[in-house]
Amino acid sequence: MADADEIKAAERRGYTRGYQSRGRRIKRENDAERQRRERQAFLDRAFLAILPAAMNAQGWKFGDKPITNTEDRIKLAASWAREALSQRPLA
Repeated sequence: MADADEIKAAERRGYTRGYQSRGRRIKRENDAERQRRERQAFLDRAFLAILPAAMNAQGWKFGDKPITNTEDRIKLAASWAREALSQRPLA
């Protein structure tokens, strides 16, 4: 039968593993949130950089529908920005 010291040692090991597990989970969540913010910032910058070119684009189409109004031009810029994000090299 285990004595009190062995039980206390086992409890401490259990608490330590729990604290370490929580720390790793928090680090993963923080890393994922940082990466999401970085991707969103890149997407925002790409969209704003591409928007003037999309507003002046002539002869572009979405499928068979010509792009003629502001809403379609903004959609075009957003599409280009998403493509830029997908092609972005990882550092």
